[in-house]
Amino acid sequence: MNIENASVPPAVFEWLDHFMALGQGGSLRQVGKPSRLSPREGWVVGIKAVANDADVHGDVWERHGAGDEMLCVLEGRVVLTLMTDSGAQTEVLLEACHGTVVPRGVWHRLHVASPGKIMFVTPAHGSEHRSEHRSEHRRASSSPI
Repeated sequence: MNIENASVPPAVFEWLDHFMALGQGGSLRQVGKPSRLSPREGWVVGIKAVANDADVHGDVWERHGAGDEMLCVLEGRVVLTLMTDSGAQTEVLLEACHGTVVPRGVWHRLHVASPGKIMFVTPAHGSEHRSEHRSEHRRASSSPI
């Protein structure tokens, strides 16, 4: 909203399972569940209800080459598994009101230990995904959480 439009009330939206794209220059755009983001939109912020591993693509490893990812558990419990290039895995338990930063380029996936809600800030472009059951991986233009 610019200063000329200050008298126009901003749009109100339900924040659960709703994503926002952050663009260059500080712009924000509601994107619902993103499928296509502008190259000028570098980050996606979202809050998502999670009941089971399917809600967090628990059988898929991902990594973000364009930047770090912030994960916060608002309610419930989530296990974050990080994997090194050699295949060594480390698990981190995130409980309600706790979060962490997944470093750029680190393979990771989530497991829902207790249903709840998570918030994430993730790069909008340049993510890679690979199935837990297959070694193949693919690049995705945008696929947060």
